[in-house]
Amino acid sequence: MAYEPRHMKWWGWGNEDAEFCPSGHPGFWPYAKEVLEIERDDFGRREWDLESIELPEAFVDEKFLAQLRSFLNPTQISDDRKERVIHAYGKGFRDLFRLRRGLAGGAPDLVVYPESERDVCLTLRAAVERDVAIIPFGGGSNISGCLERMETGRMAVSLDMRRMRRVLEVDLRSFTARIEAGVFGPDLEAQLNASGMTLGHFPDSFLHSTLGGWIATRSAGMQSDKYGKIEDMVVALRMVTPEGELATRTVPKSSNGIDIKHLCIGSEGTFGVITEATMRVHARPERRMVPGYLFPEFEAGIEAMRECVRQECMPAMVRLNDPDKTALSMAFRPPASGFSKVAGSLFKNYLRVKRFSLPRACLMLTAFEGGDAAVARQLKQVQGIYRKCGAVSLGASAGKSFEATKYDFPHIRDFLLDRDVTTDVSETATMWSNITPLYKDTMTVLRDVIEKSGVRPWTGCHISHTYQCGASVYFTFGFRQNQGSEMEQYLRVKRAVQQSFIDHGATLSHHHAVGTEHLPWLAAEISTLGVHTIAAIKRSLDPANIMNPGRMQPSQNPFEDWTSLVNRTRSVLGVHDLLAKRGAH
Repeated sequence: MAYEPRHMKWWGWGNEDAEFCPSGHPGFWPYAKEVLEIERDDFGRREWDLESIELPEAFVDEKFLAQLRSFLNPTQISDDRKERVIHAYGKGFRDLFRLRRGLAGGAPDLVVYPESERDVCLTLRAAVERDVAIIPFGGGSNISGCLERMETGRMAVSLDMRRMRRVLEVDLRSFTARIEAGVFGPDLEAQLNASGMTLGHFPDSFLHSTLGGWIATRSAGMQSDKYGKIEDMVVALRMVTPEGELATRTVPKSSNGIDIKHLCIGSEGTFGVITEATMRVHARPERRMVPGYLFPEFEAGIEAMRECVRQECMPAMVRLNDPDKTALSMAFRPPASGFSKVAGSLFKNYLRVKRFSLPRACLMLTAFEGGDAAVARQLKQVQGIYRKCGAVSLGASAGKSFEATKYDFPHIRDFLLDRDVTTDVSETATMWSNITPLYKDTMTVLRDVIEKSGVRPWTGCHISHTYQCGASVYFTFGFRQNQGSEMEQYLRVKRAVQQSFIDHGATLSHHHAVGTEHLPWLAAEISTLGVHTIAAIKRSLDPANIMNPGRMQPSQNPFEDWTSLVNRTRSVLGVHDLLAKRGAH
């Protein structure tokens, strides 16, 4: 059966029939209750009513709509209430917080589904003529605020790319594939696998995100240690801008001045719409192994990762959990069989003999891919390094558990939101010499700011996505909500952790993009002149500012605007309805 991409549910992550199942992970809720000091257990199942959403009345430029109808078929244009709500936001905490409280001020007035680059070109041409804002939309999985409309003074259209989903050509000799940008991860892999190839890009959002979205946000997949981040995979691309089509040649490398591809990669829909990309692909690996290891402490695992980089034997994937993230992973395991329980008890005794302090132990998950002989050689070399750093092998069982549930973790957030618990993530990247200071100081900042709100914090971290000079550092945090001030509580925590990244010379994000969530810190990272440079490029490619307006340009009062986004949503509902009633267009 052909893969048919579905919209995610508007109130949370994943398809409407998908959710976190506590019985499948019996240790998780008891663990969460203990670490977050949750005493009650009488949380009823919440039902979400679409009709309760305060959706602004759509106001439509009839001349623009008439132009759309002249080249699109009726199924490509939708003003359906549910479609507008689905396209109002991404899946960040702030997005779901508003939708779960019935606020959809970020909703577009119309949703358009292009089926070809020609459809995109004609839509943008009509938008320029009628001054209509265009917001490119892939799978809707973004958690950084890249999809919300930021203006109320004109019509806004969500351009949903999911019907442009074909692998157009696979060049087996050159190891490249030409692909439409709207293809979802599973669909893309299925089409490439038919030719014996893989892109090798498997982000946590793989099931619900698209190639164009990956490129527009500089995504990273779980196996970036072997295949690179998405920008390392792009050979050539096409992007439709309000000023015309931008295209680059399919060549391995060039010396032709500034790399135009990198004006498009990471542009977050602000310059145009990525319609097609030629990507570097790989033969599907003959063998895949996913062993797990346990290190006596976090610093030992970090050193093992750095040594693998130095000796050029890094696995295809490596993910090192700190002690608290390790405890979470253990609590998330599926039910253990009788044999597994006995084996687990024996293993704990073995660790005690090895003088492991279990509360400090850190789980390392790895993946090895390639030919049989190459995998065997690499595994031997890596295990030698790990042993020198004090690691104990967990065999394949830990890896199998991770493989079976690696796309399930986002469902935990919905489960905890239903129980009045805020959870979120903040990730960064820094140099090897800075990882430990950044980790320790940010953990202290996180715990302090959460405790100041009067609740107990849970914080965890993992290291992944390694490079010659550094790695990504990924923080996860959770806490009980202060009823009536949930958003203020969250924003204090989010601001503290992001500021810690900047204060320590790390990046504001390694792979989650800028959007609105990280915008106040953009100038601190790329300099004020860097922000002005982006603005100059924007004026050249999009002089009418129709493409995803409000992105990549911090305001004069960035933190005030960042803090007031939720209140702005309420005011948008009123202003938008007033404009519609007055026939603003």
